[in-house]
Amino acid sequence: MNDVRILGLGPVLVCGQGVEALEQALGGGGGLPNAGVPTDSLTGFLPPARIRRIDSLGRMALLASYLALRDAGVAPEEACSDRTGIVFGTAFGPQTSTFAYLDGIIDAGDQMVSSLAFTNSVHNLAAAQISLALGIIGPARTLTTFGYTVGGSLLSARHWIRSGRVDRVLVVLGEETSPVMTYAVSRMGGGSDGVRPFTQGCSYTARPGCIALVLGLEAKGYARLVDVEEGLTAAEAAERAGQADGLFCADSGRADESIAYRELAAKSLRVASHSPLYGSLAISLGIELAIAALAITGKAAVPTLRTAAVAGVSGPDRVTMISIEG
Repeated sequence: MNDVRILGLGPVLVCGQGVEALEQALGGGGGLPNAGVPTDSLTGFLPPARIRRIDSLGRMALLASYLALRDAGVAPEEACSDRTGIVFGTAFGPQTSTFAYLDGIIDAGDQMVSSLAFTNSVHNLAAAQISLALGIIGPARTLTTFGYTVGGSLLSARHWIRSGRVDRVLVVLGEETSPVMTYAVSRMGGGSDGVRPFTQGCSYTARPGCIALVLGLEAKGYARLVDVEEGLTAAEAAERAGQADGLFCADSGRADESIAYRELAAKSLRVASHSPLYGSLAISLGIELAIAALAITGKAAVPTLRTAAVAGVSGPDRVTMISIEG
């Protein structure tokens, strides 16, 4: 079977943008997560006129895409073909635009609602914007399957590459926040003191963020994508995780997931969850995967590993497990 590898990373998070910023945050130099993710550096890739009508989720996705391709050593003109695919994954989609569109209908009626808010509320728009900006004419797919979004996105990308449909896939995973999300989190008891992984109670601290990964068959990059398993029980996932050199957990501080994460961590010698750095996101499994890939190459201020398991609770007693190795 062809070996799919992680070739490039494009983190756009509250703790910084780009691999170097993520490495600095892991080393203790990133500070505490703030409320937003600046995307001003996107003007280094696109003219301001192209960016002006794009909402925050689209801007994060575009910036992450450019950073990941640059990190993989892929020039934008090289990606401009039908041999590059795009998979965009988001659990909740463009919240700001969606609620702005709904507020417009409530306040002014469907005759006066903003057409721009409607356009940006379409979940597939981010993938379309990436395709248009980079000239990618390969297959594009958007997944919005809540806790299964990251696993499904990686499985789709791996299938396209292994089947020969494309040479590489740009996997982009992103979430944003909204007043509705902030209200919901406050009602659950989170959002004040930061994320506290592996503890009881709710410490969910909603933050926006995006991570892009370039996957391909080239014999280079960060790590080999060994397997992606969905629908495991916590006990099954814990057994598999115990065989890896390290376990990275996407623990976002949800009270209903705390028991599963403690069970996952019980059989592993090296366990980490970095959500206090970047906040709580529904696609944090992808961020922990990026950090695990950095650990495989020894490029981050975390122990260098040969193999790593990345786990995230995807539903009631259901875990997604991603295995990678150098």
